[in-house]
Amino acid sequence: MENQQLIFKTPPKVELENLDNLFFQLSFKACNLRCKHCYIERNPYKNEEDFMQLDKIKQNLIMVKKQKLKSIYLTGGEPLMHPDFNQILRMCLKISNVTVMSNGTMINDKKARFLRKIDDESQFETIYRISLDSTNELKNDELRGRGSFRKALLAISSLLKYEFNPIISVVNYENRPKQEIFEEFQSYFSKKNFVLDDINLKIIPFFKKNEEIRQIETEEINCEKLDCKNSRIISQNGVFACPMLVNDYRARLGSNIDDCSKVNYLDCEKCAICTGSGEKVQVNDWM
Repeated sequence: MENQQLIFKTPPKVELENLDNLFFQLSFKACNLRCKHCYIERNPYKNEEDFMQLDKIKQNLIMVKKQKLKSIYLTGGEPLMHPDFNQILRMCLKISNVTVMSNGTMINDKKARFLRKIDDESQFETIYRISLDSTNELKNDELRGRGSFRKALLAISSLLKYEFNPIISVVNYENRPKQEIFEEFQSYFSKKNFVLDDINLKIIPFFKKNEEIRQIETEEINCEKLDCKNSRIISQNGVFACPMLVNDYRARLGSNIDDCSKVNYLDCEKCAICTGSGEKVQVNDWM
């Protein structure tokens, strides 16, 4: 039998230049919604509480205290479900601006008033990104679950009442033109006395979980446009370069932010999603 030579091609790599954006995934599967288009696979019949340990968050915050972070992001699952969310938010606001990525179902008038109090204690700012995929209640709830539309609207109105400037996250499930989506939401919220600027709407590409993703070619890569040069995400299972790659062993860079590798190899299939774009791709574009 003729011997066959195996050739291993080194995947392209991205090196961390500055840590500008630090994500904490406060849970992976703990969420009170079961959105059809979520990139995280969950058991639809089981509530899983896999919250990140408070000590782990504290340790990593101490490690980055001297770095000039632009923002800390709290994500999940649903971050507000974390039993120590208020304490975590306070700790993060001592270091940097904080963006909370939430479905909004746990924010009402009372909660927004309390969140304003926490924000006023800090010199930094809290930004809330609320998920809402359509201005049509039936269409939104078909994707996110019954009642999610009205709860998201309550969260947005409550945050506005207490002088937050919420961002609405829209998953572009139907692959519509971005300008069309923006005009739809702008028109809808103008009737509710919320002037929607470009900064208030985040349109997220829809990722089909079961769709086969092609392998990337080295000549297609423009690493200068990839946000993993400036971002890291910490989960209970370690440090990763991207939220889409959390719990993928190939993308694990270390156990904490102090000892993690500064080099990220683009050898995961999902890396093709970002590298195939000619635009600047941010980690939070997928959340």
